[in-house]
Amino acid sequence: MQKVYFISGTMCTVDLWQFVFPKLENILPIYIDITSAKSFDEINKIILTEIEEPAVIVGFSLGGFSALNFAVHNPDKVKKLIIIAANANGLNDKEIQLRKSTINFLENHTYKGVSKARVQQFLHPENHQNEKITTIIKKMDTDLGKEVLIRQLKATSTRIDVSERVKTLNVPIQFIAAENDALVSATDIKEFANKPKKGKYIRIKNCGHMIPLEKPEALTLIINSYRYLYSK
Repeated sequence: MQKVYFISGTMCTVDLWQFVFPKLENILPIYIDITSAKSFDEINKIILTEIEEPAVIVGFSLGGFSALNFAVHNPDKVKKLIIIAANANGLNDKEIQLRKSTINFLENHTYKGVSKARVQQFLHPENHQNEKITTIIKKMDTDLGKEVLIRQLKATSTRIDVSERVKTLNVPIQFIAAENDALVSATDIKEFANKPKKGKYIRIKNCGHMIPLEKPEALTLIINSYRYLYSK
């Protein structure tokens, strides 16, 4: 069994992978919880503590950026990367200001949980009424709560652009994008994916941002297949 390490996105727990883990073949999935981190430096330390190197790391959204950021700081400790619904870009001024406003609001108001409208932003329109998926998203949000949301927003507001350093990585990187992702552009991911030395790109159709929940079969097939590539 090969150990493969999984990192979730903002306000996501191990529940994000509940449809993926059971379908993995000859893989021992190990979940890395980064929700306690207050900075990307702390995220790097958590990953470093958890992995056996060189590691195969699968990261979703914030977890995907975190995996890329870890790799550029610790290239000798990474064997392969699978980056889902994420890019290597930093945050622009508009995004930073939006986060600051959100943090200020949360610190001064009661948090009532993720809204229905926000949940639907994450999903393909066909899944807006999918109670199984929407319930999981709401449960993850409730399980983590307001304190974690504020901490994650603060920690990730210092996100710098690591794209130039990612281009120089000499490890296989599989970028996975969703055709209908309203949060992360599939076009941008595709454009960047061929710039690292061993970058590859796969697009999943009829899917929103929450690929592990919306298209677990397609994602698992990619992970199972990718395990055999660059095996040496």
